[in-house]
Amino acid sequence: TSATPAAPPTPPPDCSAPEHHALDFWIGEWDAFRADNNHLSGRSSITTSDGGCVINEHWTSLGQPFAYSGRSLNLYESTAHRWEQYWADSTGARIYFVGAVIAGGGVQMSTPAPSPTGPNSAMQWQRVTFTPNADGTVTQQGDTSADGRTWTLSYRFIYRHHQGN
Repeated sequence: TSATPAAPPTPPPDCSAPEHHALDFWIGEWDAFRADNNHLSGRSSITTSDGGCVINEHWTSLGQPFAYSGRSLNLYESTAHRWEQYWADSTGARIYFVGAVIAGGGVQMSTPAPSPTGPNSAMQWQRVTFTPNADGTVTQQGDTSADGRTWTLSYRFIYRHHQGN
């Protein structure tokens, strides 16, 4: 009897195309300052993994009245031609965002439907925008909406490279 040749293994996804790297400007160790008063609000460690296909965020708040932390997984989903973020945090909140590259080279993602911001929170649309700045900083802006059309600023951070302990 003759053996049927084994099928070659499926190659891993190729994430080398430019669209997979639209958020690479965000990779690094960052101090996040509130844009309105320059107050240090938190620290964020942004890394890449899984063959360059995933950008990992680990956020730690420095604010009061409680310690707050969260994580996100970000990737370019090449079949749907869109960016996706999966966020989960220490309040038990979890948010799913989808979006695209915007003018200026940033990435903007929003919830496809209203979602709660955390336990006992009202349902609302949420949007996050990451923008690279000419000075090497990154602006992260969060907005909310009751109707998915009119947006209200929730926060705006300026990420500056972390300068030590």
